[in-house]
Amino acid sequence: MSIRAVAAGVVVMAVAVAVSFSGPQSAQAQNGPPRTLPSLKAWSPGGTEFSLGAHARVWYGEDELRDTATDFASALRVVTGNDVVAQAGSSADSGDIVLGIGRVAGAPETPEAYQISIGTTLDLRGTDIAGAFYATSSVLQLLRQRTVIPGGTVTDWPQYRERSLMLDVGREFMPIDMLRAQIRRMGYLKLNLLHLHLSDTFGFRLDSDRHPETTAAQHYSKQDIRDLVEYAARYQVEIMPEVDFPGHMNGILAAHPDLKLRSANGRVSDAAIDIANPRAYDLMRDILEEFLPLFPGRYWHLGADEFLLDGTRVASFDEYPQIGDYARATYGPQAQPVDAFLGLINWGADIVRAHGKRPRIWNDGLHTNAGTLTVGSDIVIDYWSRAGIPQLPLPFFGTARSPSDLIAAGHEVRNASFTPTYYVAGGPSAAGTVPPPIAYQMWDPTLFVDGTRLTPEQNTHNLGSGLFVWCDDPTVQTPDRIAASITMPLRVTAQQTWGPPQAGSYLEFSALADVVGEPAA
Repeated sequence: MSIRAVAAGVVVMAVAVAVSFSGPQSAQAQNGPPRTLPSLKAWSPGGTEFSLGAHARVWYGEDELRDTATDFASALRVVTGNDVVAQAGSSADSGDIVLGIGRVAGAPETPEAYQISIGTTLDLRGTDIAGAFYATSSVLQLLRQRTVIPGGTVTDWPQYRERSLMLDVGREFMPIDMLRAQIRRMGYLKLNLLHLHLSDTFGFRLDSDRHPETTAAQHYSKQDIRDLVEYAARYQVEIMPEVDFPGHMNGILAAHPDLKLRSANGRVSDAAIDIANPRAYDLMRDILEEFLPLFPGRYWHLGADEFLLDGTRVASFDEYPQIGDYARATYGPQAQPVDAFLGLINWGADIVRAHGKRPRIWNDGLHTNAGTLTVGSDIVIDYWSRAGIPQLPLPFFGTARSPSDLIAAGHEVRNASFTPTYYVAGGPSAAGTVPPPIAYQMWDPTLFVDGTRLTPEQNTHNLGSGLFVWCDDPTVQTPDRIAASITMPLRVTAQQTWGPPQAGSYLEFSALADVVGEPAA
């Protein structure tokens, strides 16, 4: 999303000046309360401390917890060196751990809430499987900091429903092993949504049977995706696919040059499909119908961003009279050219709904006082684009509908603010990548890129936020380098989306992050 670089350097410099740091402190004082990343909501001390037994058992009472218990026992062996195995039942001895599902007192009604009761044994209880899994992640982090955990009770839950990572595999192909490593990280940090941007400038990364001519040389087979979905589920991570329409379609349109958008003066867009051409809908429908069943998650992302972005130049609908003609012929004589674009969103959303999923789009194509059509209110809007910056006379920035307006219209939103939720590899947008200390100390998911801060009531319609990794120049960093570079941004994302309280100053947070480290392989 290349236009997102505009004025980013100024924004970063402005907020950087305001950052201050506390002095360094230890990640966790030996006698202090337990600390994890993200931080715990509630801690009540008291009772006997816990020490993991040399031959400990992870007991599980519900069959659906077998995989979680088995993986947890394996990770404990790696982290502690103790002989730990998973076993069905609940006959715990001193030094054992019991894993179960049940009501978590003192927490909101969410399947991701959990409680850890610490005594001679550890009793880990989640409202559902997700909560039980997150309890195991916290225990792994605690045992990496100290061999003995003080007695008491942890009660924890997320503030936001979505805590995500987006990877731009359309521009830079990322191997399955790298994706799996990020999924393990996500589970360890209690992030729950992996957004894969599967098609963009340098390729369509899905292996298509209906249109094999569109598939990039580097791609994921259908079995790759099935295996990845199953793997992610063990870490309580849902995979959300995105195939971007009607812009960013270079990888698809390279094999269909006759469907590229052409202006009245003959200028051809390599990225945009001609939404006035009925055959364009045939191609897009084929792709949706083929791949919607492949992903079992709740969402399908239609993209719908930067449709008229031509390189670094933002075009006008006036340059494409066929789009205005199509809009009036399809939606009536009062229709505006933008109605063809809005109608496409609704058309794609209908296909997504027919497959039992909920549609999502980016926000920049939704302008104030533009068009006679409205998009379906059930469509989730991922909000990245600035609004109300008069010195930037660009339609993507100057007229975008505000988050408050979209919420009032019935939409749920995700805060995908260009700054500070982005990590950009290469290209001018890289200037907008905000350093983790700034994101940690000055931003939370209630604050959107246009300056809107949601009220508590509005924020109930905010699904959350994430880290958005864009590969504008895929030659700049290898996938391994990207994975290393997003280590701290991903940790900050986890903290800010799981919610307060924060883990002290950024230096304290960073020290804690170093101690809890990466998940056991």
